[in-house]
This record gives sequence, C-alpha cells and structure tokens, in this order.
Amino acid sequence: MTSAEGAEEAEDARYAPEEIRAAVAAMPPDEMRRVELIVRYFAHRSGLNADDLRQEAFLRVLGSRSCRVGTTMVEFLAGTIQSIASEPLRSRREAKKAGKSPVTLLGDGDPAGLSVLPADGPSPEEAALAAVFHARQLERALAAVGDDYELQLLVEGLFDGKRGSELEELLETDTKGLAAVKKKLSRRLQARFPQGAPL
Repeated sequence: MTSAEGAEEAEDARYAPEEIRAAVAAMPPDEMRRVELIVRYFAHRSGLNADDLRQEAFLRVLGSRSCRVGTTMVEFLAGTIQSIASEPLRSRREAKKAGKSPVTLLGDGDPAGLSVLPADGPSPEEAALAAVFHARQLERALAAVGDDYELQLLVEGLFDGKRGSELEELLETDTKGLAAVKKKLSRRLQARFPQGAPL
C-alpha cells in the first residue's frame, strides 16, 4: 500500500455503530444544549416541528448514518439535522423543476398548514447554504461564551433576530441590564475572535 492510499484510507475511516451510540450517550450537557439550539434554529427556518426534527436526527445518527473518525458528535448531529431540514427545500426545488406549484406542508409554524415559496425569494440552495453558515456561526459564538447561561440566551436571541425589548424579555432584564450583558458578550467575543466576531 502506498502512503497516499494509506492516507486516503485513514481519511475515510468510520466509527462503528456501537462507538457512535456510546459517544452520543456520553455527550455532556453543554454539548446537548448546543444540539438543541441547532435543532431549534433549523426547525424554525425550515418550518419543521422541533421535536420531530430532533427525533429523526437521533434515529438516523444512531441507526443508518455513518460518521467519519475525528468528527465530533455535535458536528455529526448538526450535519444530520441540517440534512433533514433541507429536505423540504429540496422537495420545493424538485417541484419547481417539474413545473408544479412549490407548496409544502409545514408544521406548527404555519397555522394554515401550507406555505408557498415566494417567486422573488431566495432559492432553496441559497436558503440551505445560509442556514448552514448561520448554524456554524452560532456554534462558534456559543463555544466562546461557554457555560454562561445568560450569554447563551443573548447569543441565541441575537441569532434569532431579536432586538431591544424582545431581548430584555428573553433575558428577564431591563434596558440597563441588557446593555451590561451585551458589553460582557462583546468583551468575550473580542477576546476569542480578535479578527472579527461571528455576531
């Protein structure tokens, strides 16, 4: 075997199913919180039910999907969640190509049970890429704040587009308190990302 073949084989090495199950079972609470934020992020943006998305992701991770050696379980679950959440986008794209009306059944986020993709909106591919990018940035920001629950809430709120009074309500604080938490977050992100923070 040549060195190139050996490197290629090592790069394609996969965890055994029992190793994946053990790694998922051993995930610490902070990693599970990150997975939950990723579930909520993609569920909100894809119109899927968060509980259904979470359950399907764990079923696939613990069952049918393989994981490359060196990939963390958070990364593995995040990729699986993104893949499931992008399925409605792929369906809309295929319906568009086939000349059908791009109508998709959604979950709790759509009271009427239907949503039509606007003709002038982003393409499914653009939406999926944007979602992946934002999820990765969210992961970076959450890693920077560690287990500081108040900062985690602020990061999540900012990524969800909340501002002003919405953030005050989320953090259960007033304008002055929100300013203090924002300043704390800013210092934490500047220390972690001197070339530019993900927020």
